[in-house]
Amino acid sequence: MFVDSRELPDHATVQADVCIVGAGAAGISLARELAGSPLRIVLLEDGGIAPEVEGRGIYQLVGGRGPNPRLQLDPSRTWYFGGCTNHWNGFCRPLDEEDFAPRDWIPHSGWPIRRSTLLPYYERAQAACGLGDSRWYDLEACRAHLEHPPLDVDPRARERTRRATLCS
Repeated sequence: MFVDSRELPDHATVQADVCIVGAGAAGISLARELAGSPLRIVLLEDGGIAPEVEGRGIYQLVGGRGPNPRLQLDPSRTWYFGGCTNHWNGFCRPLDEEDFAPRDWIPHSGWPIRRSTLLPYYERAQAACGLGDSRWYDLEACRAHLEHPPLDVDPRARERTRRATLCS
């Protein structure tokens, strides 16, 4: 049930056991996970069901970059049900193992966890989003099914290209 708090009577209260703040990917997933429990759940979103530019106040602004930074509108912030997932265009791809690795040219890079730690959560996220088997993100697993598979490229060449791009 969706309730717009702007339509509630003055001084109305909402009773809940759990209040989830933010109806983005994480908030919606958590609410769905708890939906079958005996807990009373409230999923609290600042925006409505559809995008609204008005009412975002200072949250629609970000500091500019460059020698003369000015406040500007932040096009990446969407304040409505679904949050920023509304403009991800379905890009929910799990991170690759190499995304977790330290890189000698990036100070403090690398994650304190491995991809294998996240795999059970990736599988649950895939199911929750109706995205099917996450093995389809593995090029080798799906190469035989592609009409025009990518060319084989030496991974060291890709790494050198990535390093040059990040360092320039």
